[in-house]
Amino acid sequence: MDHIWELVKITFQAFTFMVTDLRYIVVMALVFALVYRQYAKIRQYEQGFFGLKRMDPLMETVTSLVYGIGGGIVATILFILLGVSISDAGVTYLWLAAIFLMLINQRFLCFAYAGGLIGLVALLTGYPEIHLATLMALVAILHLVEALLIFVNGYHNATPMFFKHCSGKVVGGFALRKFWPMPAVALVGVVMVTSGADFQSVPMPEWWPIFQSGLDVPESHMLIHVLFPLVVALGYGDFVQTELPKTKARRSAGLLFLYSLVLLGLAVVANQHPVLSVFPVIFAPLGHELVIYLGQRREKVKTPVFHGEDGVMVLAVYPNSPAEQMGLEAGDVIRSINGIEIADLAALANQML
Repeated sequence: MDHIWELVKITFQAFTFMVTDLRYIVVMALVFALVYRQYAKIRQYEQGFFGLKRMDPLMETVTSLVYGIGGGIVATILFILLGVSISDAGVTYLWLAAIFLMLINQRFLCFAYAGGLIGLVALLTGYPEIHLATLMALVAILHLVEALLIFVNGYHNATPMFFKHCSGKVVGGFALRKFWPMPAVALVGVVMVTSGADFQSVPMPEWWPIFQSGLDVPESHMLIHVLFPLVVALGYGDFVQTELPKTKARRSAGLLFLYSLVLLGLAVVANQHPVLSVFPVIFAPLGHELVIYLGQRREKVKTPVFHGEDGVMVLAVYPNSPAEQMGLEAGDVIRSINGIEIADLAALANQML
């Protein structure tokens, strides 16, 4: 128990290092600014479309940071518990691949695709020399945390929109767009000379780490894992017209969570049997595509919720507005006002003049 407490203290010290070291403060500020900019764009769109400032970008960014810190704690626990080292995973190559894929298509800016690409190249050419199982575990953990964030926060302040349905009708729906700055602590494998080594260490169980390092350890040297603070940003984007945003976000989170667990399981198997590394490498991008396909397919085959055959259906209610004070909620259908039938938006507008 003392060892666990000591590990918790060292991890906490790594977190506090991020708020005291100027380099990490600058990085965190940049990530915060990028997330704020995204929310500012969303508010600008809503203001231009609805003429209302429905969302405060600064408050939304701060809220996202709070959720991101929670996600970072979960990621840190999983990194340390499983022994996932970012040095073994080849994070630099992962970022380069992600940027390359983004230049092809922005929707490919995802570690699932970047990890699959790097893994496939490594399997075919032997370069870069990375531990494929650890790489896939890293991708799985980040997506697992993303799934949790989507579940608890992915539907907040969804943007009301109008879509042209495949039937030709214009229907209401929502754009779900969230961004989370996420500070976390990861492991980095370091090979050191055994003699004269003096550092704060915590003995770990014999079964740890689950993901064995791929680093070569010469004689008279030893491998240690160092806690390394890092800052990442996770994002979620989706559209929904067949159900409420909360239901959609949680359904998507469930699929992504299942994908993450399967990928993590395949990574564990590949760690024990490297010859099977091809399976998580292939599943990473294809499984992610399946998650997207299932979500899009549901939108195509299900009937849109926000369309009124008789009346006008409410997409969203502006906070502190007279409509909210009257008790109107998303999904309500306005069929009449003061006894006068409301058949469409034009009739509603006439009654409100």
